Amino acid sequence: MGDTTDLAEDPGEVEGADALPTRRNRRARIAGLVAGTALIATAGAFWLARERIADRVIQRELTALGLPATYEIDTIAPGVEVLKHIVIGDPKHPDLTIERAELRVVYGLGLPQIGKIVLTNPRLHGQWRDGGVHFGSLDPLIYPDKPSTEPFRLPLLNLEIANGKALIDTPMGPLAFVARGKGKLRNGFAGTLVGAAPRLASADCRIDNAALSARITSAGERLRLTGPLSLDALDCQGLHSEAATLALDVIGDRDFKGAVAKNSLRSGEIAADGLALESLALDSALSWRDGKLGGRIAGNAGGVHAGGTTVALLTVDGRVAARDGFATVEFRGGVDGQGLRRGAVFDRALSSTQAQVEGTLLGPMVAQIRRAIASQERGSRLGGELAYRKQGDGWSLVVPAAAVKGGSGVPLLTVSRFQLASAGNRTPRMSGAFRTGGPGMPHVTARLEQSLPGRAVFSVAMDEYRAGDGRIAIPQLTIAQVGDGSLGFAGTAQVSGAIPGGRVEGLELPLHGAYSARGDLALWRRCVTPRFERLELGAVALDAQSLIVCPVGGQPILRNGAGGLRIAGGTNALALSGHLGETPVRLASGPVGFAWPGVVTARKVDVALGPEASATQFKLDEVVARLGGEMSGTFSGVEARLAAVPLDVSGAKGDWRFVDGALTLSNATFDLTDRQSPARFEKLTARDATLTLVDNRIDAAAVLRNPQADREVVRVAIRHDLTNASGHADLDVDRLVFDNGLRPDQLTRLALGVVANVSGTVKGKGRIDWTAQKVTSRGTFGSDNLDLAAAFGPVRGLSGQLVFTDLLGMVTAPHQVLKVASVNPGIEVNDGTIDIQLLPEQLLRVNGARWPFLGGTLTMEPTELRLGLAETRHYTMVVDGLDAAKFLARLEIGNLSATGIFDGRLPLVFDADGGKIVGGSLVARPPGGNVSYVGALTYKDLSPMANYAFDQLKSLDYREMTIAMQGDLEGEIVTNVKFAGVKQGASVKRNFITRQLANLPIQFNVNIRAPFYQLITSVKAMYDPSFVKDPRTLGLVDEKGRAVSRLTNGVRAGGTPVIVLPANIQPPASGKMP
Repeated sequence: MGDTTDLAEDPGEVEGADALPTRRNRRARIAGLVAGTALIATAGAFWLARERIADRVIQRELTALGLPATYEIDTIAPGVEVLKHIVIGDPKHPDLTIERAELRVVYGLGLPQIGKIVLTNPRLHGQWRDGGVHFGSLDPLIYPDKPSTEPFRLPLLNLEIANGKALIDTPMGPLAFVARGKGKLRNGFAGTLVGAAPRLASADCRIDNAALSARITSAGERLRLTGPLSLDALDCQGLHSEAATLALDVIGDRDFKGAVAKNSLRSGEIAADGLALESLALDSALSWRDGKLGGRIAGNAGGVHAGGTTVALLTVDGRVAARDGFATVEFRGGVDGQGLRRGAVFDRALSSTQAQVEGTLLGPMVAQIRRAIASQERGSRLGGELAYRKQGDGWSLVVPAAAVKGGSGVPLLTVSRFQLASAGNRTPRMSGAFRTGGPGMPHVTARLEQSLPGRAVFSVAMDEYRAGDGRIAIPQLTIAQVGDGSLGFAGTAQVSGAIPGGRVEGLELPLHGAYSARGDLALWRRCVTPRFERLELGAVALDAQSLIVCPVGGQPILRNGAGGLRIAGGTNALALSGHLGETPVRLASGPVGFAWPGVVTARKVDVALGPEASATQFKLDEVVARLGGEMSGTFSGVEARLAAVPLDVSGAKGDWRFVDGALTLSNATFDLTDRQSPARFEKLTARDATLTLVDNRIDAAAVLRNPQADREVVRVAIRHDLTNASGHADLDVDRLVFDNGLRPDQLTRLALGVVANVSGTVKGKGRIDWTAQKVTSRGTFGSDNLDLAAAFGPVRGLSGQLVFTDLLGMVTAPHQVLKVASVNPGIEVNDGTIDIQLLPEQLLRVNGARWPFLGGTLTMEPTELRLGLAETRHYTMVVDGLDAAKFLARLEIGNLSATGIFDGRLPLVFDADGGKIVGGSLVARPPGGNVSYVGALTYKDLSPMANYAFDQLKSLDYREMTIAMQGDLEGEIVTNVKFAGVKQGASVKRNFITRQLANLPIQFNVNIRAPFYQLITSVKAMYDPSFVKDPRTLGLVDEKGRAVSRLTNGVRAGGTPVIVLPANIQPPASGKMP
């Protein structure tokens, strides 16, 4: 009813207005009705075709954008459009999927606009390649070929993202993100962005549990990201970090071409090559615009370990700038460090260095520096300003001022106007000033200045630094740098103190060389002359000297570069003098050359120990030392004369090595000779001898051999102390065999003319002791059974020992008694003894000899012989109690018999003409005896008196008989036999005449000429051993050593002797008998 009333009232009201013509109003109503009906019909048509129309529009836009996509239209309604199941890209591997997208349209005075977009469960998939993120079919929209020239602005859009996710594949692993948020993008958007990467890894990098939890907001058309980016661990190309968090606060510019950031980094331990941090806190306020980075950083690091030094807290504050894609980076600021300490590496290095140089002048210096540093650590501080600039492949570091102060506040190191710059691989160029100081520290001043464009001169000086009794000073060292960065330097160093194995005083060492831009070091391109006031090596102290050392082959003495370390130099000669303990020493040599790697060679080296008149001499033809690894080499042509010991070494050669302070000689061969003249022994040789020198003590061992027979003679072990020139040598003759291969005269010429044809074994031990003042020697040598030929006859079974009180002088103790099994001076005697003594000057004293002899004794009276000299020698043999019957039986003379006891003396003389008996005689003891001759007469038709005489000789009794012998031992011996008190024996024929003559006093004089048994030697044997005759060749003994019978003048010994009858039987001297 109300509606009807209203309708009813309208017309009345209209009619009450200004009246229009009725027909006109009717036409208007009809037209409006038709128009409305048409509009409604058209809208209805559009509404019925809305989805088809929207699909055509969307497809057209997607085609224009080049996006392959599928979707479903969920709702098309006034003010809202909803699409679902949107897939962009390859349906099997889509780049973007959206479960539901809702677009809300806002109508205004103009065209309708999208007021809000709601995306539900969007999923974005991308890949990291070619240095950027790529999203497949979406890349043309994100990275257009022709970017717009209009400034970028955030869309005027209200965006809501519900549970958006993204996955980006990288070579190190996947990155996953979750995004939520809503609001107007230009102002008022608020959301979150969460990212996670459990493990990112490549060949040289690993990141564990990287995570991002950020809030994204917008205001004033600027996006802002705040929140932490964290990781549990990082290991990349030598950089290691424990858990770290970067608090981000980044605000982008409206056009997205720049941003400002205030970030805060907090990290646990960080380690890189040569650098370690226990903690790091770094804050930054940076901006990025127009490809340029600028801002300020401030932070501190705790427990910084670098270069072997530890800083408890290191603070950095300054401004940083970068541009040109970080090709140019700059930093200017200050550095402050507190609590400087020696790091473990630095302390171990100092400790190791101290241990290595212990015992040298550097040992106390390093120890003093360690103590000085330790005393200044507490409260120490580092402060300074610096500017760093990197541009392209060049960089520079400028330190206007910096200082390291100890706990006492005293500067330990100051730096001013320091600059270090490099371009590419060139050697860095430096300039600036430095100074070190502080209690117990070296005081060094250094200044580097640019003298000319591209040139710099660096002047260094170190005041004398003392520790203990050592000192080092560098009065001047100038270093010049040219444009290419190479360096040249020249100066001197002054050193005094202990060095390995000794001490040096006043050493002045010139220094000059160059360091090239390629990093090659060259020292001493010209000859250098180091000087010293005194040099002590072991017990050797050299007086003030200077040496000239020169390069060879046009190369510097020392080079170090790409080819490694090379050293080569030499000197034409050495001439050094000094003392070994209290003993003067002189050393001279010919050329000396050295090379590393390579060898050191010294030729014609002469060493003299002691006063010039009595010096011990060493001469070496050549010494070669191989360098690298252990020190070793060879030596040859060595001659040694030991003043304390009268023995000389010559022709020595072998190998040597020097390891751990020990010098060892091995595989050595040499000759050993007696220095005295005439020599007491012949040359001996040694091979495979050894020698070691450790702590000034020499130990040597050798086996000495006879060179002709190559037979071992004696083993020698030597020990010598160089500090006091004392030592000893032990000699061991284990079993020296004499036979046809080795004769005594091959060992000593003193045996010539004394013994020959020796057969047997000698053994014994000896010792030589020496000090700087004297030499003593002793020993005991002997044999159990020795056969030989002596001047007085063959000797067999010689046994006993000789005790030497002076072995080198061939001097024995008195009364050395030897046993002699047998000796045969013509008649063999057995079981005797000989008492001898060797005296100085090669004098042999025979105190006596004694043998049982044919019922009596045969003794030799004392005599002295000078060995090795040609002289007349006298022996006197004394016969006591010889039994004539045993004598004839021993001679095996069958046609002669005799009784009686004889005493006598047989003087023997040996000289250059041979041996002879001089005035020998045998005298019968009372009451005499009988002599019977049973042989046939040689002479016929004798006178009656002659026949009477020979009849008497066939058997006669005598009261007195004297046998006189005279003549050469190798010729005829004239034996004169005188009978007195003679009467016929019982066996003689008697007649009237003989009975009448029996009462007459009769004296017989009988002269017998016959060769004596030839002795086995002659005086010539004293000069040449080839003249020593074998008793077997003389027919004295057979092959078994038994005496043999031989013919003498055609008559066999033991047969009938030749009786020589003079024209007058009675010698004229006898006169007429009464």
